[in-house]
Amino acid sequence: MIHAQNSKVLFSLDTSTTASSGTASLVIDRLDYDYADVVVARASNAATTFASVLKVQESDDNSTYTDITAFVGGGTGGFTIPTVTSTGSVSAVKMGIDCRNRKRYLKVLVTPSTAVNVAIEARLHRGHISPASATAAGVLAIVNG
Repeated sequence: MIHAQNSKVLFSLDTSTTASSGTASLVIDRLDYDYADVVVARASNAATTFASVLKVQESDDNSTYTDITAFVGGGTGGFTIPTVTSTGSVSAVKMGIDCRNRKRYLKVLVTPSTAVNVAIEARLHRGHISPASATAAGVLAIVNG
């Protein structure tokens, strides 16, 4: 099995600026996938703080979520939300999540430190079966060569 072929892509891209009091989010149904790469990106702006909230939660029922301690930025047992070193370009944070011992649903939450466009991308890997269609892979088309 070639695990790279057994992947799915999910996106969240706000069409307007996410306010510093707002939260961008992406819910990920990781059923039958063992690993998730999550990338949170924010557009360039003058703020050097990437986000005031950046975390991943999990749920069995897509209703009640709890924080995953290791993936809570600024939380005890979590990670340090990085300082933006180049405010003139897009900044991103990548989180690799081993889902084998995780609940079915993951939710990524991002509250920017200032009003800015935010994008969240999740790539699910190590699927138990290869997606049979572009839709199942989370894209418009699959092109191989």
